[in-house]
Amino acid sequence: MKTSVAGHYLAQLASHGIEHLYVNAGTDFAPLAEAYAANANGSNTQLPEPVLCAHESLAVGMAHGAYLSSGRPQAVMFHVSVGTANAICAVANAARDNVPLLVTAGRTPLLEAGMTGSRDTMIHWAQEMFDQAGMLREFVKWDYELRNPLQVDQVVDRAMGIANTSPKGPVYLTLPREILAQEMPDAYAQAPRTAIPEQGDPDRGAIMALAERLAAAAFPMIVTSASGADHDAVGQIAEVASECAIGVAEVSPRYMNLPFDHEMHLGMARPQLYESADVILYLECDVPWISAHMAPRDDAFVAQAGIDPLFPRYPMRSHRSDLSISGKPAAILKMLKEALGSLESGPTRARREKLRSIAEGALAQPTAAGDAATTSAPITKAFMSESLGQLLDADVTVFNEYWGLPTLLRREKPGTYFFLPPAGGLGWALPAALGASHVTRQPAVALMGDGAYLFANPAACHHAAARNNLPVLTVIANNAAWGAVARATQGVYPDGEAVRGGDQRFSDLGPNPAFEAYCTASGGYGERVVERNELVPAIERALHAVKQAGRQALLNVECAD
Repeated sequence: MKTSVAGHYLAQLASHGIEHLYVNAGTDFAPLAEAYAANANGSNTQLPEPVLCAHESLAVGMAHGAYLSSGRPQAVMFHVSVGTANAICAVANAARDNVPLLVTAGRTPLLEAGMTGSRDTMIHWAQEMFDQAGMLREFVKWDYELRNPLQVDQVVDRAMGIANTSPKGPVYLTLPREILAQEMPDAYAQAPRTAIPEQGDPDRGAIMALAERLAAAAFPMIVTSASGADHDAVGQIAEVASECAIGVAEVSPRYMNLPFDHEMHLGMARPQLYESADVILYLECDVPWISAHMAPRDDAFVAQAGIDPLFPRYPMRSHRSDLSISGKPAAILKMLKEALGSLESGPTRARREKLRSIAEGALAQPTAAGDAATTSAPITKAFMSESLGQLLDADVTVFNEYWGLPTLLRREKPGTYFFLPPAGGLGWALPAALGASHVTRQPAVALMGDGAYLFANPAACHHAAARNNLPVLTVIANNAAWGAVARATQGVYPDGEAVRGGDQRFSDLGPNPAFEAYCTASGGYGERVVERNELVPAIERALHAVKQAGRQALLNVECAD
């Protein structure tokens, strides 16, 4: 039996380490369906496991989370132009998060008749576009269309090579149905594998210049958002901070960059720190500061470093940099520690004591919990964060879409905390948690507001959890509002009519449905929490369902902020 192009294509994906294909299928999937069936009844060649998703954003989100938890590139496929359109928001998230995805879609059949796979239904005319890839070209590193069976190996190799080259990111490939339906020729050129280029070493001269500044500083500080994407950097930044007496602050952290209780962890970047810091290294910070809120002192020395510290894919970004260093965070930090070790120590002892005092103050912030038995106190997001932080195992991975407070969630291990990517495509946390659980077969937690949860296509998400037996806990902070919209209005027009009159026409989500019913409808455990003293017991019941029974669970928590 001859192999089809579809079967050969799938085998090529598997040979490149693709273990799963997250799909939302359509009429263009007929050759793939046949290839899987023929393979099961014939050669039993290793093919990626298809994972059926009831929405395209779910498919991409699961692949995103699977990469974050496994470090292995992932692949998705959906239906021609309309499927691509549904997926664009999730692809934007992956692009801004430097996630290597092979994003694929069918292409409306090229021919109107005369060939296996040519047009046979009315949508094949209306769904064709002049430039299908143009919809998401802004967010992919490369796009192409498979044009001939002879080029399958080369196309897959090039797609995977580009996706996995730093800075990593998604690529897009369209697959015409007639091409997939053809038989592979007896003779074709097998492509030699492209070697993935390694990120070059940081510039030693620049590292030494930075080390000299840090060594002489009265208040040196490293500020990071995403250095923890490089898991080796977590230990490196901890060592640099401790051994060299350098404070570490975070700005909208998207990863577990430094254990919450590290002696030099200064908490979140805030104006008081910027008033003191005379040398600042921004490490993997796409938006290091917002001038409307705070900025480094004019006389402070500012360095920016990371895999791509100028962020050229951002159309405008003009934060000053007195020194820019390119390299992997772990390599930068390792070289920086060596350079600092070779220098005469400056005011290390005095600043160590000062930084430790600030770090202790950040860690010993007033407890959010208070007396859990006091039912009159409202449920706040701080209380929710602290309660979860006290109950979650250290190995549990948290996907935080806005409301969780990182220091209270108490994450200590690399890869156990992820925040919404900077593109801000809502509805990310639950699909990502499902993808992480899918590849690790371990529990994961998604923290979402009610608005973000609605964006996530919850029925599709809970369907995926039930279909794949994924033990994921979703905790919704339900204030019946899009808080970001209300805050933006207040920020731009603090004395405006909308604020004075309490106009919330664009932010009021009430009345909300019984969100827990989405989960129970798919066989999971769901509970609504209204009173403060109910929260901790509810979390314990939900975690029992997830950890002991292997079920999905959801807590719909009515909160005050």
